[in-house]
Amino acid sequence: MLKCFKNEKLWYAVGGAAAMVIGKKIITAKKTRELAVSGLAKGMKLQNDAKATFQNMKDEAQDICCDAKEKAGIDNEVDEEVDA
Repeated sequence: MLKCFKNEKLWYAVGGAAAMVIGKKIITAKKTRELAVSGLAKGMKLQNDAKATFQNMKDEAQDICCDAKEKAGIDNEVDEEVDA
């Protein structure tokens, strides 16, 4: 009987079965779902905020570029070269 408890493969099987049971309980728990959903929502909000910030930076950079071109008088010259 004691020889059975010294078998490593038996303990691996018992440990695997226990991990499956415990893992299933954790995964199907209501709190785990709530945490996953809230984490996903925060990630999506962060992504949307980052996109909005990037778009604002891009728009501001284009405005600055257009203002600089107007001030330098480059805008008209470029349009004439493109039309030719």
